[in-house]
Amino acid sequence: MRNLALKNLFKKGLKAENLIEVLPYLLLVGIFVVFAILYPPFSRIRNITGILTVSSVFLLVAAGETFPILMGSIDLSVGAMLSSCAIVAAYFFPQGGLGMIVLAIVVGFLSGLINGLLVVLLKLPSFIVTLAMMYVYVGIATGLTNGYNISIRNRDFAWISTGQMIEGIPNVIIWAFIVFAVFVFISRKTVVGRYILAIGSNEESVKKMGINTNKYRIIAFTFSGLLVGIASVLLSSYLGMAPARLGDKYLFNTLIAVVVGGTSIMGGSGGLLKTLIGVLLISMFDNGMSLIGSTSNVQNIAKGILLIAAISLVMLPHRRGRLLLTK
Repeated sequence: MRNLALKNLFKKGLKAENLIEVLPYLLLVGIFVVFAILYPPFSRIRNITGILTVSSVFLLVAAGETFPILMGSIDLSVGAMLSSCAIVAAYFFPQGGLGMIVLAIVVGFLSGLINGLLVVLLKLPSFIVTLAMMYVYVGIATGLTNGYNISIRNRDFAWISTGQMIEGIPNVIIWAFIVFAVFVFISRKTVVGRYILAIGSNEESVKKMGINTNKYRIIAFTFSGLLVGIASVLLSSYLGMAPARLGDKYLFNTLIAVVVGGTSIMGGSGGLLKTLIGVLLISMFDNGMSLIGSTSNVQNIAKGILLIAAISLVMLPHRRGRLLLTK
Protein backbone atom coordinates (compact mmCIF):
# COMPACT_ATOMS: atom_id res chain seq x y z
CA MET A 1 0.00 0.00 0.00
CA ARG A 2 2.81 2.36 0.89
CA ASN A 3 4.57 1.72 -2.43
CA LEU A 4 1.30 2.25 -4.31
CA ALA A 5 0.78 5.58 -2.57
CA LEU A 6 4.29 6.67 -3.48
CA LYS A 7 3.74 5.70 -7.12
CA ASN A 8 0.49 7.66 -7.25
CA LEU A 9 2.18 10.70 -5.72
CA PHE A 10 5.04 10.39 -8.21
CA LYS A 11 2.58 10.28 -11.10
CA LYS A 12 0.89 13.41 -9.80
CA GLY A 13 4.28 15.05 -9.57
CA LEU A 14 4.98 14.22 -13.20
CA LYS A 15 1.66 15.71 -14.23
CA ALA A 16 2.43 18.90 -12.30
CA GLU A 17 5.87 19.13 -13.92
CA ASN A 18 4.35 18.58 -17.36
CA LEU A 19 1.92 21.41 -16.67
CA ILE A 20 4.79 23.67 -15.65
CA GLU A 21 6.58 22.81 -18.92
CA VAL A 22 3.69 23.78 -21.19
CA LEU A 23 2.22 26.63 -19.12
CA PRO A 24 4.47 29.41 -20.57
CA TYR A 25 3.43 28.41 -24.10
CA LEU A 26 -0.24 28.34 -23.11
CA LEU A 27 0.11 31.78 -21.51
CA LEU A 28 1.83 33.14 -24.62
CA VAL A 29 -0.95 31.92 -26.91
CA GLY A 30 -3.63 32.99 -24.43
CA ILE A 31 -2.28 36.53 -24.09
CA PHE A 32 -2.06 36.89 -27.88
CA VAL A 33 -5.64 35.69 -28.40
CA VAL A 34 -7.10 37.83 -25.58
CA PHE A 35 -5.47 41.08 -26.75
CA ALA A 36 -6.25 40.32 -30.41
CA ILE A 37 -9.92 40.10 -29.42
CA LEU A 38 -9.87 43.16 -27.14
CA TYR A 39 -7.91 45.29 -29.62
CA PRO A 40 -7.79 43.82 -33.18
CA PRO A 41 -4.82 45.97 -34.39
CA PHE A 42 -2.73 44.13 -31.76
CA SER A 43 -2.36 41.17 -34.15
CA ARG A 44 -1.23 43.22 -37.15
CA ILE A 45 2.25 42.66 -38.57
CA ARG A 46 3.30 46.21 -37.76
CA ASN A 47 2.50 45.77 -34.07
CA ILE A 48 4.12 42.34 -33.91
CA THR A 49 7.28 43.83 -35.45
CA GLY A 50 7.15 46.52 -32.77
CA ILE A 51 6.90 43.87 -30.05
CA LEU A 52 9.91 42.03 -31.48
CA THR A 53 11.86 45.30 -31.68
CA VAL A 54 11.20 46.07 -28.02
CA SER A 55 12.00 42.47 -27.13
CA SER A 56 15.45 42.51 -28.76
CA VAL A 57 17.49 44.31 -26.09
CA PHE A 58 15.30 42.79 -23.39
CA LEU A 59 16.09 39.30 -24.76
CA LEU A 60 19.86 39.75 -24.51
CA VAL A 61 19.69 41.10 -20.95
CA ALA A 62 17.37 38.25 -19.93
CA ALA A 63 19.62 35.70 -21.64
CA GLY A 64 22.53 37.07 -19.62
CA GLU A 65 20.53 36.77 -16.40
CA THR A 66 19.64 33.17 -17.25
CA PHE A 67 23.21 31.88 -16.91
CA PRO A 68 23.66 32.74 -13.19
CA ILE A 69 20.10 31.60 -12.41
CA LEU A 70 20.78 28.22 -14.04
CA MET A 71 23.50 27.79 -11.41
CA GLY A 72 21.22 28.74 -8.54
CA SER A 73 22.71 32.25 -8.36
CA ILE A 74 21.27 35.60 -9.42
CA ASP A 75 22.56 38.85 -10.92
CA LEU A 76 20.71 41.89 -9.62
CA SER A 77 23.07 44.31 -11.36
CA VAL A 78 22.03 43.69 -14.99
CA GLY A 79 19.83 46.79 -15.27
CA ALA A 80 22.39 49.14 -13.75
CA MET A 81 25.13 47.45 -15.77
CA LEU A 82 23.18 48.14 -18.97
CA SER A 83 23.24 51.88 -18.29
CA SER A 84 26.84 51.96 -17.08
CA CYS A 85 28.11 50.14 -20.20
CA ALA A 86 26.33 52.61 -22.47
CA ILE A 87 27.29 55.71 -20.46
CA VAL A 88 30.98 54.82 -20.04
CA ALA A 89 31.33 54.03 -23.75
CA ALA A 90 29.45 57.16 -24.88
CA TYR A 91 31.40 59.33 -22.43
CA PHE A 92 34.67 58.47 -24.17
CA PHE A 93 33.19 58.10 -27.67
CA PRO A 94 30.26 60.59 -27.83
CA GLN A 95 30.03 60.23 -31.61
CA GLY A 96 29.39 56.50 -31.36
CA GLY A 97 31.26 54.38 -33.88
CA LEU A 98 33.48 51.34 -33.50
CA GLY A 99 35.25 52.71 -30.42
CA MET A 100 32.01 52.97 -28.48
CA ILE A 101 30.86 49.53 -29.59
CA VAL A 102 34.08 47.85 -28.46
CA LEU A 103 34.29 49.77 -25.18
CA ALA A 104 30.66 49.04 -24.23
CA ILE A 105 31.17 45.31 -24.81
CA VAL A 106 34.48 45.31 -22.92
CA VAL A 107 32.92 47.18 -19.98
CA GLY A 108 30.10 44.62 -19.89
CA PHE A 109 32.54 41.73 -20.04
CA LEU A 110 34.70 43.15 -17.24
CA SER A 111 31.66 44.01 -15.10
CA GLY A 112 30.39 40.45 -15.33
CA LEU A 113 33.85 39.09 -14.62
CA ILE A 114 34.15 41.29 -11.52
CA ASN A 115 30.74 40.11 -10.31
CA GLY A 116 31.76 36.49 -10.72
CA LEU A 117 35.13 36.93 -9.04
CA LEU A 118 33.57 38.71 -6.06
CA VAL A 119 30.94 35.98 -5.61
CA VAL A 120 33.62 33.26 -5.70
CA LEU A 121 36.41 34.98 -3.76
CA LEU A 122 34.27 36.56 -1.04
CA LYS A 123 32.12 33.42 -0.75
CA LEU A 124 29.06 35.63 -0.32
CA PRO A 125 25.58 34.99 -1.76
CA SER A 126 25.30 36.34 -5.30
CA PHE A 127 22.21 38.26 -4.16
CA ILE A 128 24.32 40.37 -1.79
CA VAL A 129 27.29 40.85 -4.12
CA THR A 130 25.28 41.87 -7.19
CA LEU A 131 22.97 44.10 -5.14
CA ALA A 132 26.06 45.96 -3.93
CA MET A 133 27.51 46.10 -7.45
CA MET A 134 24.19 47.42 -8.74
CA TYR A 135 24.77 50.55 -6.66
CA VAL A 136 28.34 50.77 -7.93
CA TYR A 137 27.20 50.67 -11.56
CA VAL A 138 24.42 53.19 -10.88
CA GLY A 139 27.01 55.47 -9.28
CA ILE A 140 29.27 55.18 -12.32
CA ALA A 141 26.47 55.87 -14.81
CA THR A 142 25.01 58.85 -12.95
CA GLY A 143 28.35 60.17 -11.70
CA LEU A 144 29.88 60.61 -15.15
CA THR A 145 26.92 62.64 -16.44
CA ASN A 146 25.17 63.90 -13.28
CA GLY A 147 22.27 61.64 -14.20
CA TYR A 148 21.81 63.03 -17.72
CA ASN A 149 21.64 60.96 -20.89
CA ILE A 150 24.38 61.33 -23.51
CA SER A 151 23.06 62.13 -26.98
CA ILE A 152 24.70 60.23 -29.84
CA ARG A 153 24.20 61.81 -33.27
CA ASN A 154 25.71 59.42 -35.74
CA ARG A 155 23.67 58.02 -38.62
CA ASP A 156 25.99 55.07 -39.16
CA PHE A 157 25.77 54.16 -35.48
CA ALA A 158 21.99 54.55 -35.52
CA TRP A 159 21.80 52.24 -38.56
CA ILE A 160 23.08 49.34 -36.43
CA SER A 161 19.65 49.12 -34.77
CA THR A 162 17.26 51.22 -36.85
CA GLY A 163 18.44 50.28 -40.35
CA GLN A 164 16.91 47.38 -42.28
CA MET A 165 19.18 44.78 -43.85
CA ILE A 166 15.96 42.86 -44.51
CA GLU A 167 13.06 45.06 -45.60
CA GLY A 168 10.49 45.54 -42.87
CA ILE A 169 12.68 44.12 -40.10
CA PRO A 170 14.77 46.54 -37.98
CA ASN A 171 18.40 45.48 -37.63
CA VAL A 172 18.12 45.39 -33.84
CA ILE A 173 15.94 42.27 -34.16
CA ILE A 174 18.42 40.55 -36.47
CA TRP A 175 21.51 41.31 -34.36
CA ALA A 176 19.78 40.32 -31.14
CA PHE A 177 18.65 36.96 -32.47
CA ILE A 178 22.06 36.21 -34.02
CA VAL A 179 23.78 36.85 -30.68
CA PHE A 180 21.06 34.93 -28.88
CA ALA A 181 21.48 31.95 -31.22
CA VAL A 182 25.24 31.86 -30.52
CA PHE A 183 24.65 31.69 -26.78
CA VAL A 184 21.91 29.08 -27.19
CA PHE A 185 24.51 26.95 -28.97
CA ILE A 186 27.00 27.54 -26.16
CA SER A 187 24.45 26.65 -23.49
CA ARG A 188 23.19 23.49 -25.20
CA LYS A 189 26.09 22.10 -27.22
CA THR A 190 29.27 22.91 -25.30
CA VAL A 191 30.90 21.60 -22.14
CA VAL A 192 30.59 25.04 -20.54
CA GLY A 193 26.82 25.08 -20.98
CA ARG A 194 26.40 21.53 -19.69
CA TYR A 195 28.53 22.16 -16.61
CA ILE A 196 26.66 25.37 -15.76
CA LEU A 197 23.38 23.42 -15.79
CA ALA A 198 24.88 20.47 -13.91
CA ILE A 199 26.29 22.70 -11.16
CA GLY A 200 22.88 24.28 -10.68
CA SER A 201 21.33 20.83 -10.41
CA ASN A 202 23.83 19.31 -7.95
CA GLU A 203 27.01 21.24 -7.27
CA GLU A 204 28.42 18.73 -4.79
CA SER A 205 28.22 15.88 -7.30
CA VAL A 206 30.01 17.99 -9.90
CA LYS A 207 32.75 18.84 -7.39
CA LYS A 208 33.25 15.13 -6.68
CA MET A 209 34.00 14.68 -10.39
CA GLY A 210 36.99 16.98 -9.93
CA ILE A 211 35.45 19.90 -11.81
CA ASN A 212 36.27 23.43 -10.70
CA THR A 213 32.77 24.80 -10.08
CA ASN A 214 34.07 28.26 -9.20
CA LYS A 215 35.51 28.57 -12.70
CA TYR A 216 32.12 27.97 -14.30
CA ARG A 217 30.36 30.28 -11.86
CA ILE A 218 32.71 33.07 -12.95
CA ILE A 219 32.04 32.18 -16.59
CA ALA A 220 28.27 32.36 -16.02
CA PHE A 221 28.50 35.88 -14.58
CA THR A 222 30.91 36.90 -17.34
CA PHE A 223 28.42 35.72 -19.96
CA SER A 224 25.82 37.84 -18.20
CA GLY A 225 28.00 40.94 -18.41
CA LEU A 226 29.01 40.27 -22.01
CA LEU A 227 25.41 39.97 -23.16
CA VAL A 228 24.45 43.12 -21.27
CA GLY A 229 27.36 44.95 -22.93
CA ILE A 230 26.14 43.92 -26.38
CA ALA A 231 22.58 44.88 -25.42
CA SER A 232 23.79 48.35 -24.37
CA VAL A 233 25.19 48.95 -27.87
CA LEU A 234 21.90 48.00 -29.53
CA LEU A 235 19.90 50.09 -27.05
CA SER A 236 22.08 53.20 -27.48
CA SER A 237 22.00 52.84 -31.25
CA TYR A 238 18.22 52.47 -31.28
CA LEU A 239 17.54 55.39 -28.91
CA GLY A 240 20.24 57.68 -30.30
CA MET A 241 21.56 58.18 -26.79
CA ALA A 242 23.21 56.42 -23.87
CA PRO A 243 20.57 56.25 -21.11
CA ALA A 244 21.73 57.01 -17.58
CA ARG A 245 18.75 55.44 -15.83
CA LEU A 246 16.75 53.46 -18.39
CA GLY A 247 18.34 50.22 -17.22
CA ASP A 248 16.28 50.34 -14.00
CA LYS A 249 13.18 48.77 -15.55
CA TYR A 250 15.13 45.90 -17.10
CA LEU A 251 15.97 44.11 -13.85
CA PHE A 252 12.39 43.45 -12.78
CA ASN A 253 11.18 42.49 -16.27
CA THR A 254 14.23 40.29 -16.78
CA LEU A 255 13.65 38.29 -13.60
CA ILE A 256 9.98 37.83 -14.48
CA ALA A 257 10.81 36.70 -18.03
CA VAL A 258 13.40 34.14 -16.90
CA VAL A 259 11.18 32.62 -14.20
CA VAL A 260 7.88 32.79 -16.12
CA GLY A 261 9.64 31.22 -19.09
CA GLY A 262 10.27 28.13 -17.00
CA THR A 263 13.82 28.41 -15.65
CA SER A 264 13.93 27.37 -12.01
CA ILE A 265 15.04 30.08 -9.59
CA MET A 266 16.68 27.21 -7.67
CA GLY A 267 18.92 26.40 -10.65
CA GLY A 268 19.48 23.17 -12.53
CA SER A 269 16.58 23.36 -14.99
CA GLY A 270 15.50 25.70 -17.75
CA GLY A 271 17.49 27.44 -20.43
CA LEU A 272 17.71 30.27 -22.92
CA LEU A 273 14.91 29.03 -25.17
CA LYS A 274 12.57 29.12 -22.19
CA THR A 275 13.76 32.66 -21.49
CA LEU A 276 12.86 33.58 -25.08
CA ILE A 277 9.27 32.50 -24.40
CA GLY A 278 9.26 34.51 -21.17
CA VAL A 279 10.55 37.63 -22.93
CA LEU A 280 7.94 37.39 -25.69
CA LEU A 281 5.25 36.80 -23.08
CA ILE A 282 6.16 39.88 -21.02
CA SER A 283 6.70 42.11 -24.07
CA MET A 284 3.37 41.03 -25.55
CA PHE A 285 1.63 41.60 -22.22
CA ASP A 286 3.09 45.11 -21.81
CA ASN A 287 2.22 46.03 -25.38
CA GLY A 288 -1.34 44.74 -25.12
CA MET A 289 -1.98 46.44 -21.79
CA SER A 290 -0.73 49.75 -23.19
CA LEU A 291 -2.93 49.45 -26.28
CA ILE A 292 -6.09 48.91 -24.23
CA GLY A 293 -5.25 51.96 -22.11
CA SER A 294 -4.00 50.29 -18.95
CA THR A 295 -1.72 52.33 -16.68
CA SER A 296 1.83 51.30 -15.83
CA ASN A 297 0.76 50.83 -12.19
CA VAL A 298 -1.76 48.16 -13.17
CA GLN A 299 0.85 46.48 -15.38
CA ASN A 300 3.34 46.38 -12.51
CA ILE A 301 0.77 44.89 -10.13
CA ALA A 302 -0.15 42.21 -12.67
CA LYS A 303 3.51 41.35 -13.32
CA GLY A 304 4.23 41.15 -9.61
CA ILE A 305 1.39 38.65 -9.16
CA LEU A 306 2.63 36.75 -12.22
CA LEU A 307 6.14 36.51 -10.75
CA ILE A 308 4.88 35.12 -7.43
CA ALA A 309 2.65 32.62 -9.24
CA ALA A 310 5.50 31.50 -11.50
CA ILE A 311 7.94 30.98 -8.62
CA SER A 312 5.28 29.05 -6.69
CA LEU A 313 4.69 26.73 -9.66
CA VAL A 314 8.41 26.21 -10.25
CA MET A 315 8.86 25.31 -6.58
CA LEU A 316 6.16 22.59 -6.71
CA PRO A 317 8.52 19.77 -7.77
CA HIS A 318 10.99 20.73 -5.02
CA ARG A 319 8.26 20.66 -2.38
CA ARG A 320 6.99 17.37 -3.74
CA GLY A 321 10.49 15.92 -3.60
CA ARG A 322 10.88 16.92 0.05
CA LEU A 323 7.47 15.39 0.80
CA LEU A 324 8.53 12.07 -0.72
CA LEU A 325 11.72 12.04 1.32
CA THR A 326 9.85 12.55 4.58
CA LYS A 327 7.37 9.74 3.96
